[in-house]
Amino acid sequence: MKLDERLMLCASFVRDGIKAVDVGTDHAYLPVYLVKSGKIKEAVASDVREGPLSNAKKNIQKNGLSEQIRTVLSDGLAEITPAQADDIIIAGMGGELIIKIIDAACWLKDSDKHLILQPMTRAEELREYLCKNGFYIQKEKACISCKKTYSVMLCVYDGKIRECSDKFRYVGNLDQDGSPEAERYIDVVCEKLKKKIKGFEKGMPEYDSFYRLIGILKRENDLK
Repeated sequence: MKLDERLMLCASFVRDGIKAVDVGTDHAYLPVYLVKSGKIKEAVASDVREGPLSNAKKNIQKNGLSEQIRTVLSDGLAEITPAQADDIIIAGMGGELIIKIIDAACWLKDSDKHLILQPMTRAEELREYLCKNGFYIQKEKACISCKKTYSVMLCVYDGKIRECSDKFRYVGNLDQDGSPEAERYIDVVCEKLKKKIKGFEKGMPEYDSFYRLIGILKRENDLK
């Protein structure tokens, strides 16, 4: 089974031989890939809706993995126990929903648990939440899939509250990555910031803040 670049990047962050949970699994492509490739031995595929979970079951059965991958109808991690999950993958949903799922599962505040997060929107809000709630973004990579850019974060809980600068909020440490994918991700962020600037007047705090941030990210003195 082949995955797109987005899910493949998520898969690359999963540790060998652990128990994984894929939240919002849809067709269970990711857990099927992880088990079938031999990277892990067992997984839980969960979804909040019956329809996607039914699709997941069919795909799991088709690949002969019903003994290794369980399906669970669950709102976020509500029906998942800590014993079932070493690596928790939450991908393909908005940053605000990812925050809600993490916030509702106190057992994630465990340094042995790894969170692999791929926000479709509001990644900046997710980074800020993680910094302010004791989660350390250990690694973050960008990818391009179907001509769109995404970031995937590997996070662990260490209990330390961190400052979240405007730069980190919007791009994490991707500005130090240097890969074409990271550069493209930063370009997209800057374009979104430029659109926001148009809604503010010169001299307003938001205008000045976004203008300055674009200059830092693009390493430019003047915007064109």
